[in-house]
Amino acid sequence: MPLSAQEGLHVAKVFDGKVAETTKETIQTGEALRKYGLTKLRTWKTTVPDSLRNKIEALVNQDYEERDRREEEVDREVRDGHIYYCIFRLGSRRTELSIGGDTSFKVWRQYLCYQCKTNPEQRSLYDITLVFLEGENLTLDKLKKNFKRK
Repeated sequence: MPLSAQEGLHVAKVFDGKVAETTKETIQTGEALRKYGLTKLRTWKTTVPDSLRNKIEALVNQDYEERDRREEEVDREVRDGHIYYCIFRLGSRRTELSIGGDTSFKVWRQYLCYQCKTNPEQRSLYDITLVFLEGENLTLDKLKKNFKRK
């Protein structure tokens, strides 16, 4: 999948496999996502040592610092000085539709979700999940309802 959705993000390097090898990747668009209010979903998972965890976390932090702050939507948990979990709104894009003199707008919001857990079998490794989500009129509350943390 082209990186058009992640273009301009620091984590685009991660999704592109330039930082660490991808263990599992899921890309979805279309009908299957509509029931969740999503138009795009891209999930990237891998298991990495401490040095690569730090590189990935630094890229996530850069995108976090550059996020859209007009409407603060963040859920973030730090443990032992490292991000354990975070989800935040990156930004949004708006489309204007004009039909028969009537104008309406659609707003697609983009979110980034990151989780890093110690690997249960090899305590010196970390299981990382990175998710890019986009949806029409999507909010952090809607995401939390649809995707509960484990």
